[in-house]
This record gives sequence, C-alpha cells and structure tokens, in this order.
Amino acid sequence: MALLSHFPLLPPEPWPAPWRVDFYIDATTRQVLDDNGTGQRLSEGFRNQVLERERRAYQQAHAVVCMAQWAADSVITDYGIDPVKVHVVPGGANLDEIRLASLPAAPLPPPPSLKTPLRLGFLGKDWQRKGGPFLLQLAEALKALGIPAVVRAIGPDPAVLPSHPALHPLGFLDKQTETARFAAELQSWHFGTLFSSAEAFGISNRECLRLGVPVLAHAVGGIPSTLPDGGCSQLFAPHPKPDVVADWIASRLTPYESYVGWRAALALRSREFTWEAAVKRLEKIIGYPQPTPSSDG
Repeated sequence: MALLSHFPLLPPEPWPAPWRVDFYIDATTRQVLDDNGTGQRLSEGFRNQVLERERRAYQQAHAVVCMAQWAADSVITDYGIDPVKVHVVPGGANLDEIRLASLPAAPLPPPPSLKTPLRLGFLGKDWQRKGGPFLLQLAEALKALGIPAVVRAIGPDPAVLPSHPALHPLGFLDKQTETARFAAELQSWHFGTLFSSAEAFGISNRECLRLGVPVLAHAVGGIPSTLPDGGCSQLFAPHPKPDVVADWIASRLTPYESYVGWRAALALRSREFTWEAAVKRLEKIIGYPQPTPSSDG
C-alpha cells in the first residue's frame, strides 16, 4: 500500500512492512511549535518525543516533499534527513478551474487616481499576522507620494477591523460558490500582498498569480517559494519600511503602460500556479508504481 500524507505525524509508526509512505508538508512540527508559540506550552520531554517520532517517520519515508524551501531546510537541518529524498513543490491556487474557465476576461485596473485609487489586496482571516496593519501604513505612504490607495480586505470579520479611511472590508467570500465575484475582486487589485509576521507558505499568493495579479510580499517563512521570480512579484527583505515599498510601487507604475505589459505577461503564465501543475511535479518525484496486471487479464 502506498500513502501520501499531508501531516508529519500520520500514519503512526511503525508501519507495516509492505507500506510505502511519502510526505507532502507545508511545515515541520518543529517550525509549527516555534513559530506560533505552541511549543512553549509543552513539556520539554513531550516535545522531544513528538519531534523524535517525526524524525523516524521522515527517515522511513520514500520521499519528503515540502511546499517551500523553508520547510525543506528544516527537514534536512533540524531532523538530519538525507537531502537526496527531500524535495520542494509549491502548492497551487485553491480555485475551481472549471468555473474559472467559464468566466469572461476581466478588465485591468485603471491607473490610480482620486476616483479609482490604487488597490492593495489582502486575502486571509488573520489581519494582524498577515500584515494588515502594515498595509494601512503603506496606503498612507503612497498618499504622501500623491498616489491615492485603498486596502481591499477579504477574509477578516469587518467588526474586528480598525476604522481607517483607506480600508475597504469585504468580509468572507466563498471561492467555490462565489467564484466569479472572488476572481473579479482579485483581478481588480493592482497588487496582492502578503507581509506576514509568520507564514508556512501563502496559498493566497498563488491564487493572485493564477488570476494574473502580481504580488508584493517579504521574505518570511515559506513566502519566497510562492513567488518564483520577478516576473510575477516583488519580494522585499523581511519587515520593510512602508516608504521603501511605496517608492517601489511608484516606480513600477511609471509609465503605466509598463505595468499593463507586466500584467499581460503574467496572465500568460497562469497555468504555472495551478494544482494540476503541482501534481505533475509530485508524480515525477513520487512515481508510484502501477499495479501489475493479474495473469487472468
């Protein structure tokens, strides 16, 4: 039996001899415990027991595939696993491709103005951790440069968000039942963003890229692996100052025709950011053998 597990501690070992187990993870348990503070609430003995169980599982596995290089580095360095069997395959956008295919082409956002401000997109439930407060500072820095800007926030409960003239809370949008509205909203953004304090990966980045929207983010956790190159994003050093990002945006929008060309080129790469593309890469790494036909046909 062959299993592909998305959780480092399942299946519980020891495994039956005929089993073959591969892992596809977004973060190691050590990273989860260290990044969200959970590890501080565990006894040292129990923590070590859990991490040792995970190490044994990785040792026995055929392959350990990670969504981000950040996680792969932890598998190799923190758990002592042979780099030969550790791989990186970024995940795809969690979007219904059949529904997307039925949608008409979306118009590009117009040049920023008082009537149509620059749109910075926020996608996720955790406003604080995913960099929402920074985006409001960025909007203010852009305003100081003469670029009107707003923050379009999908996910957080509007009741818990701060009151700010640049903040447009949109609440929760269901990507499955409201695919058209969700896609149209993202494609109206000038930039998707992810300035998280901690992040294992960042599927929201892949969703923006799948819809042809460039992303602004910084190099924290697994975020760099969501953005393959400068043709689809701008990756800043961790925790940049708002003025630095605002200056970069101002230069990238001038002339606006150059930005439009950037969007057009990114739209041609949309298939790179799908789960179909990710699965094809996984198949090459894992390569589960096909069942042998029985002698009776």
